[in-house]
Amino acid sequence: MSVKRNVSGEEELANLLYILMQPTRQKIVKLLQSGEPLYIEQIADKIKEDRRSVSFHLATLAENGFVEGEYKIIEGATNNPGRGRGAKFYKLTPKVATVIERLNTALQQ
Repeated sequence: MSVKRNVSGEEELANLLYILMQPTRQKIVKLLQSGEPLYIEQIADKIKEDRRSVSFHLATLAENGFVEGEYKIIEGATNNPGRGRGAKFYKLTPKVATVIERLNTALQQ
């Protein structure tokens, strides 16, 4: 039997910030703030982290609603037109801005 705990707004905010403040996830969020959707290999190259690590952290961010992904064909991935390789492209959700706004509000109280 599971017991559902009532979490206060401050505790929820602290938990969300804990997720965002992990160093690799911070790098991913900062990179994706440009608005350009990127796939795992691009993100890993740009933040100079291992692809598997980036994949893990993207999964954590997605599970908590901070990023979302969409499968697309990678442009220029092959010399054979129309036969490109597919990848999941990630972008930030509005939840990141909402959490940052909540933090700013909490700090001003």
